[in-house]
Amino acid sequence: MTMLSAMEIYESLTFNNPGSFFNKPAPDPLVAFTIGGILSTIGFIWWVRRYLALKEDVEKSEIKSEINMNLKIRMMISAAIDNDLNRFVMVTYSAVSFLFLGGLQVAYQSTLLIMFIFYTFSSSLESVRIMLAYKSVGDGDQRNLRISSKSMRDKFLEYSEKKVLKPANVYEDLGRNLTIVTMVFITQVVLISFVCFDMRNSNVNNCLDGTKGCPVAGTLGSWLFFILGIFMALVFQLGPKTKFGESEQNPYYWLRLFLVLKKEETWISWNNDMKGIDEDNKLHAGDIRVWIRYFMSFLINGVGFHILVHALPLQVASQSSLTGVVFRAIGMMYLVDLDDTPGYTLTINDNIDGKTISKEEEHADEETSLI
Repeated sequence: MTMLSAMEIYESLTFNNPGSFFNKPAPDPLVAFTIGGILSTIGFIWWVRRYLALKEDVEKSEIKSEINMNLKIRMMISAAIDNDLNRFVMVTYSAVSFLFLGGLQVAYQSTLLIMFIFYTFSSSLESVRIMLAYKSVGDGDQRNLRISSKSMRDKFLEYSEKKVLKPANVYEDLGRNLTIVTMVFITQVVLISFVCFDMRNSNVNNCLDGTKGCPVAGTLGSWLFFILGIFMALVFQLGPKTKFGESEQNPYYWLRLFLVLKKEETWISWNNDMKGIDEDNKLHAGDIRVWIRYFMSFLINGVGFHILVHALPLQVASQSSLTGVVFRAIGMMYLVDLDDTPGYTLTINDNIDGKTISKEEEHADEETSLI
């Protein structure tokens, strides 16, 4: 079955209120493509300048070593995904969103598929950066680590200087029972899947005047709702919800934990305030339990978060009432926040008595350079 474009669907409609401002035809897709193309060009030039700035920063660092391919890739990723400069995030996110807006007007289903592929790829960049940094360190010795991101440096040093880890969600909290972690994971997967399925089957909706079968991004009202959704998503990404731009995947926490797992044996202890006792757990090198939790976190706070937040403009554009826009935004915030709760403070020990401090922590403050 051939999928009609938004304009073709629009021309076949009979509106309940033909004179309504919101029922006017949306701007030609060329408008969105032009805006997206201009912003993409600006964003690409900006990304190159950010990469060169990071490269210069690394070259000027006190630790002199060759900038190998591993570090180059991490710097390119850092230049692209770090939210350290609000204007850069606004330009790049808006560029992609306008390109998708034009695509949705021309071919909804094909563009939606490309969106899902793009969000999965972009969310995986954070994990690629973590894995490359992890691989660059031999035997857990942080003295070999070069950090490619200015925005991550202070946070990673904060984790490295202390014997504690502070989980930000249930997946990071190793002291949290795996049963409740799995329940939260399944709930979020199901709800995010509902959102994806709903978007796939929502190329038409009701207009604000009640007319049925209006194409998403085909009327001026839906088109403007999409623009509003871009603004709302930027506020969500750069506002207090993400602590003004911090990565939802918490890369410094996971990298620190993975480096701990390079040791043959490490004890993690915490105080269970619900039971009123101290508890502990022994972690082995490459402990599968930690990797399972990381995979859960990646699917939810990586792929899921990108789909929910980055596809928010499309979700808003498909609403048929002003109240629906509000409910959609609130529902999305609830869904991404479902796993976000500070966990038990985890203490890292080489043995159960906590008397020995790991070697990487002894050198972290003075030896760690630049992720």
